[in-house]
Amino acid sequence: MNRFLLFFLLTFTAPGLYAQVQYATPNPRVEDVNDRSVTIQRVELTKQYTIVYMTFQNEEGSYRRRRSDVLDGNNIGFQASTKLYVNQGEKSYKLIRAENIPTEMRRNVAPGEQVDFVAYFERIDPGYTVFDLFECKDYRDLFTIVTCFNFWGVHIINPVKKDYAKRTPPRVQPRVQPRTAPVKPAPAPKPEVAVEPASIAINGVTRDAKTKEPMRATLTYRLISGAEVNGDSPADSTRSEIPTGDYSIPIDTRGVYVVTASAKGYFSQSDTLATNRINVTRDFDLVPIEAGARITLKNIYFNASKYNLKPESYPELDRLAGIMRDNPTMRIKLEGHTDIVGDFDANVELSRNRVDEVKRYLVTKGIDSDRVETVGYGPARPINKNKTLKERPENRRVELVIVQA
Repeated sequence: MNRFLLFFLLTFTAPGLYAQVQYATPNPRVEDVNDRSVTIQRVELTKQYTIVYMTFQNEEGSYRRRRSDVLDGNNIGFQASTKLYVNQGEKSYKLIRAENIPTEMRRNVAPGEQVDFVAYFERIDPGYTVFDLFECKDYRDLFTIVTCFNFWGVHIINPVKKDYAKRTPPRVQPRVQPRTAPVKPAPAPKPEVAVEPASIAINGVTRDAKTKEPMRATLTYRLISGAEVNGDSPADSTRSEIPTGDYSIPIDTRGVYVVTASAKGYFSQSDTLATNRINVTRDFDLVPIEAGARITLKNIYFNASKYNLKPESYPELDRLAGIMRDNPTMRIKLEGHTDIVGDFDANVELSRNRVDEVKRYLVTKGIDSDRVETVGYGPARPINKNKTLKERPENRRVELVIVQA
């Protein structure tokens, strides 16, 4: 039996020990992680808690927390100040307790050993389907090297809470009829008619990013996560209207959709949108393909401190390769950027390696290498002050500049 499953069964299945699980997300999608030796196996939401099940695997070369007097393994812990953040820091949720891992750096893990542990946080408010887990900031001193258990973009199932409470009608005193008046029998109650939930849609406007004028575009959408998803869901499309640029995508099945806006002569743009009980609004500003135009490639993912592309990056890069094939004279420059955490020179090298990896992928899709320049700036060109949990991820980016249209 899987060690983590055994640990879960022995620890958490005692009758009545914990509240009933409302929603569970096994193996949630994680956009970025600070330490590859730790993974999130499952996230559960109860009425009171957000429960995160994690596994630490002490692989060779992993230096999670290592003291100079303990060279044959790692000392791991989980900071008591760890919090979950949603909506780029709009709300935070405190750690309540951790099990099977200390909240101080005092547990030694031998090479090759696996540790399964669980962290209990305050309950994330219904409706938030993505969170960041921020344990601490990496640091080192004379005796200790600490690489934190930080995760960015953890996707979970957490729909908006439904209100099933039924109001009790006010008590009305019956009228006293005169004794001489005949008492009429009460009319039979009318049968209740089930009310279908109101229809919802994804709405918005498509515009030219340069002129801000409305424009016509094609909106392609596909359900990627939901109760009725079984394998690859077929894609469908609609078009925005002229002259307003308005579009509307009717939603029959609630869940998570990927929506892509595209138009000839423009870079396409995609976003992942969760639908539940209310309309979703998303505007798309499309960048024209012309010399000097600059865009940030939003859906390019790497592991923390690594330059290997994650498979989630392929759809965005496939779209870019398609645009370059449709525009054979176009030449681009890829610029890599990082946040300020870590050594400056190492970050410059990391940013250069990342854009070189993007270029290599484009070449495998038939794009001539001479059409793609690369440069790594590291933390030298931030787009904000680089101080907060919300700002730093914005600086970890790949930008595209059109050198020749």
